[in-house]
Amino acid sequence: MTRLAHTTVFPLLAFLLLTTAGCGALYRGIDCGDQQHEPGDAPQLVACHDLTEQGRLFSEVAWTYFENNYHPNTGLVNAAENYPYTSIGEIAAYLSALMAAHQMEIIDDRNFCQRTGKLIEWLNAMELYAGDLPNLIYNTSTGRMVGFDMQPGSAGFSSIDIGRLLIWLKALKEEYPLFAEGVDRAVLRWNFCMAINKNGQLQSGLKAEGKTDLRVEGRLGWEEYAARGYELWGLDVKSSVAAPLRYISIYDKQIPYDPRTSVETGGPIYLTGTPFLLEGLEFDWNTGSLPKGHDRGDDALDRRDIAKSVYMVQEERYRREGIMTARSENGVDKPPYAIIGAITAEGRLWPTISRTGEMRYDLSVFSTRAIFGMWSLWNTPYSRFILAAASCCFFEEGRGWYEGRYEKNWRIVKVVSLETNAMVLESILHKLKGQLIRLNKEPSYIDFYVNKPLPMHDYPHCLPQRKRED
Repeated sequence: MTRLAHTTVFPLLAFLLLTTAGCGALYRGIDCGDQQHEPGDAPQLVACHDLTEQGRLFSEVAWTYFENNYHPNTGLVNAAENYPYTSIGEIAAYLSALMAAHQMEIIDDRNFCQRTGKLIEWLNAMELYAGDLPNLIYNTSTGRMVGFDMQPGSAGFSSIDIGRLLIWLKALKEEYPLFAEGVDRAVLRWNFCMAINKNGQLQSGLKAEGKTDLRVEGRLGWEEYAARGYELWGLDVKSSVAAPLRYISIYDKQIPYDPRTSVETGGPIYLTGTPFLLEGLEFDWNTGSLPKGHDRGDDALDRRDIAKSVYMVQEERYRREGIMTARSENGVDKPPYAIIGAITAEGRLWPTISRTGEMRYDLSVFSTRAIFGMWSLWNTPYSRFILAAASCCFFEEGRGWYEGRYEKNWRIVKVVSLETNAMVLESILHKLKGQLIRLNKEPSYIDFYVNKPLPMHDYPHCLPQRKRED
C-alpha cells in the first residue's frame, strides 16, 4: 500500500473530527432498495426508504433476541438463548445485527454507541489463543475464553470465523469512523502468521494435547467468504478455493462441490447455502472492494453464478419433490444440537449432517435464516412463498425467530439463536438498501501504523498490509 502523505491525511482527520459529534450522525443514509413485489403472496416488509409495519415488527422481534441475551458487563451476546457462550463468527453476526438495528432505527444512537463501545473495549482486552489470535469460544458472562468443555481454558482458533469478524470490523469502522481507532487497535493485537500459512492459505488450529494442530480450513463457500475479510485488511490470501472444482448435476443444474476429502480438511465436506447468502447480502458477490492487483486464487469462479445455482436447486427440489427447501446451518432441540443442512455432503444429496459428519436426515430443517436470505436476494415467487411460510409461524414475540421447521414432521424448531436473528435483520436491511458493505478506503489508525518504517515492537510481525517477515 502506498505510504500516506501527510498533506492528504490531515484534512481527512479534520473532516472526521467534524463528523464525530454524534454517533448516529455518522451513519450514511439508507438508499432505496428493490421494491418489486407482487401483491398478495407474501408480507410486504419494506417500502422505499422505510420499513412497513410488518417489516418493523419482524425486525423488532429479531432484535428482541439481542436484548434478552445481552451481557452488559462484557458487551457479548449468547450464541443461543440462555446459553452463555459465543464464537468469533457469532460475534461478527452480532455486529451485523447491531448495525442493522441502528440503521433501521430499531435502536437509538445512545443504545448503539454504548453497545458498540463496550464490545470494542472487550475486543481490546480479550484473551487470545496462544497470545496470538481470538480463541474459538468465549464465555459471554465473564468474557473469558473457554475450551471445548466450556471450562476456562482454550480451544484453538478458526481462520474462517476470524475472517468473518474482520469483514464486520471493517464495515463498522467504515460506516462509523468514531470507532475506527478502537477497531484498529484490537486487530493489531492479532498475529496473522498462524491464520495464513506460508502458501497463503487459510489455516485453523485446534488445541490437542497441549499443542496446536494446524490444518487448512476450508469449506466451499465459507472459505471464499472468509478470505474477503483478510483481503479487506490488506492480508494476502493466495487461494481460497480448492482447485479444480468438480461439478455434479442435480435436476439438470451443474452444482460445484469441493474435491478435497475430510481427511485433508479435518472435517466433513459439504455445500450449504449460508456463505453464499452472506456474500450476496454483504458484497453482492462483486470484488470491487478488493485491493487493486490482488492475486486471487479463484479468478475463474463466478460466485454470483454459484450462489444462484445453489438457490435454484433448492427451488427446483420443491417443484419436483414438493419439499419446501431452504438449507443452512441451524441449531436443533436434540443432540447433536447443531446441524448443517446441506445440498451435498460426503457424496450424498440433500443430507443433514453433524459437525463431526454424522448423517442426520431426521433433523433436516426448513431454515428461517436461509428463507430470509433467499427472499432478500432473489425476488421470485418461490422466495416470497417461503417467506410467507416463515411469517406465519416461525417467530415468537418477546423471544425472537425460531430456527425453522423440521422437514420430516413439520414440527417447529423452537430454538432461538443469535445467527438466525442476525440473518433476519441483515436480510431486511439488505432489502432496504441493497449491498450492505461499501468501503470508502479512508485511512485510520492502522494505516498510519503499518506505514511506519519500523513498526513498534509491541505488536506481532504478521500484520495487515505488510509482507510476512518469517
